[in-house]
Amino acid sequence: MRYITERELRDQFASGVPESYQAPADCKLTPAARQYLMDLRLYRHEASPTRATPVSAGSRKPEHMTNLNARQLVCKAHPRIILRGKLDTLESEILVLEAGCDPQWRAPLSDALTLVRAVLAAEVKEAPVAPWTLDGMTAEEVHRCSHHPEDFGFPGHIVPAPEHGLFAAQLNRLRALTRETELAAVQAFWDGQRVQHEDCVLALNRLSSYFYVLQLRAARR
Repeated sequence: MRYITERELRDQFASGVPESYQAPADCKLTPAARQYLMDLRLYRHEASPTRATPVSAGSRKPEHMTNLNARQLVCKAHPRIILRGKLDTLESEILVLEAGCDPQWRAPLSDALTLVRAVLAAEVKEAPVAPWTLDGMTAEEVHRCSHHPEDFGFPGHIVPAPEHGLFAAQLNRLRALTRETELAAVQAFWDGQRVQHEDCVLALNRLSSYFYVLQLRAARR
């Protein structure tokens, strides 16, 4: 699958803007290219679930469509809508665990919940992720702790095992769900050349590492 960039379109239209434009069937538009066509009133909705259409005033929204933002409707199979579903699932799983856990774990889990909501808000608003820490740790500290646990007072790395207890297993589940969500974010923000919204991807990457750190804590008790 080839991606058509804004620069490619500008070069193509250098001698004049056409009356209409149709992307080749085997190509997709980068977000910048799509916006450029919308600005020129040349963008129209295609059957592909990853392509967006401007919202028409007074039109009835089909059930298979949903709002990407205030201006566009997309098919619910759009990668960013799939990402929102993954974030929603992750949030619900954290809430379930936080509601039934020992009080000492509620603050660390609350930090995780706050970060998931911050990522979701950033994606929906197309804005940067708000500054965050996880149990007082920065992104770099979470990364170092998850990769070198012995430097942070842990015996070393662990492989999930039943003898670590149910709570550690539940934290491992959150770690795995977060990794799935991170992959969905990469797919949603990949424009064919680079990953946009890297702060969302970074936050989810560190969150999965954070759940592993919490798992280390739970396993040694």
